[in-house]
Amino acid sequence: MKRKRDSRELNPPWHVDCRIEAELPEDNIVGTRFLVNALFTAVAAGMLLFTGWLGYYGLSLRNETQDWNKRSDGNRAEVREIQRMQGEYAAEAAKIDQAYAMIRPRFYVSGFIANIGRTRPDAMVIDIVEWSEGGIVIRGSVRESSERATRMLGGYVEQLRGDDQIMPLFRDIRLTDLDRGGTGGALRFEINFLLKPAGT
Repeated sequence: MKRKRDSRELNPPWHVDCRIEAELPEDNIVGTRFLVNALFTAVAAGMLLFTGWLGYYGLSLRNETQDWNKRSDGNRAEVREIQRMQGEYAAEAAKIDQAYAMIRPRFYVSGFIANIGRTRPDAMVIDIVEWSEGGIVIRGSVRESSERATRMLGGYVEQLRGDDQIMPLFRDIRLTDLDRGGTGGALRFEINFLLKPAGT
């Protein structure tokens, strides 16, 4: 059933719609133009901040460089003094090295004894090894006949003179004493190793 219309109800006024929709502004909550402007504003603000940060960084680097240059200029005298002292220390160290090279032992006793043991004939017995400023003296005995012991000791001294591990350390190697003694037993001998002068 149709409802009857109440005559007391108000009807909306009738009018002609004169709007031109193409010319009306957008009715979106956030317009496209606003979004574009906001985006470009954010990019411009970011570039401005980045440029400001670069400027600040360059300024701080310049200030630090000036500060270090001032410190370097202030410490220049101290640096020169340190360099002078280093030169003096180097000169003194060179003198010490030169003195050590002149007085250091040119060989080790253990190496010398090992070389003597390596070259010693079986019949030879070494009793004493003495070391003095002039050289080294070896004393011992040989239980052989006089003639054979003399030949063996002469050959041994020649062998020592030809040994490339022993002879470079000495000026000369000599058989300085042969003695049979009163008992007629072993032949006593003395071999003298004369050291080279210091610095040679």
